[in-house]
Amino acid sequence: MFHDISPNMQQVMRALEEQVARDQPSLRSVSVDVGRCLSLLAMAAPQGTFLELGSSGGYSSLWLSLAARARGVTLTTVDLDEKKVALARENISRAGAAGSVQVFHGDALDYATRFEQIAFCFSDIEPPEHNAKVYEKVVPRLVPGGWLVIDNVTSPRIQTDLLNRAQTDTRVDCVLLPFPKGDLVCRKC
Repeated sequence: MFHDISPNMQQVMRALEEQVARDQPSLRSVSVDVGRCLSLLAMAAPQGTFLELGSSGGYSSLWLSLAARARGVTLTTVDLDEKKVALARENISRAGAAGSVQVFHGDALDYATRFEQIAFCFSDIEPPEHNAKVYEKVVPRLVPGGWLVIDNVTSPRIQTDLLNRAQTDTRVDCVLLPFPKGDLVCRKC
């Protein structure tokens, strides 16, 4: 999967990486390692919906598109910021991933309730404190073996309540990965 990334997609990914390095606050994005991890987890997901809450410029969407394309599913990604939605659409199109990704403008918490059979969900929304609400909306909708990955759970403010909730929730198994801002990875039991 990683060895078959098209030159167009590689070019768009590099441009986004450079843009984030120059101006992280305006275009937040996951690191390369997080993107690769997301793609691998999505490849291992059972049948069901692929959902991304918080598109930003489309960088994580591109990584997830690799798994979506290989699995024959479509990733639905949503962002509240109209400028980021336009940028994500442009980057996904330029990378040749439009056939595997649909980008929508809207509220992530609303989209979290639109699907009942979620196989994979990545949440990277602003403000990070809303991820506790995402957790409560998505976990009941995950299919058995489905994944929920939440970015930014340790930065800038530690979300102790969310971490405690996930660790004591008998519906999921979870782990906190020490990526730059902490990624909570949950798998539905």
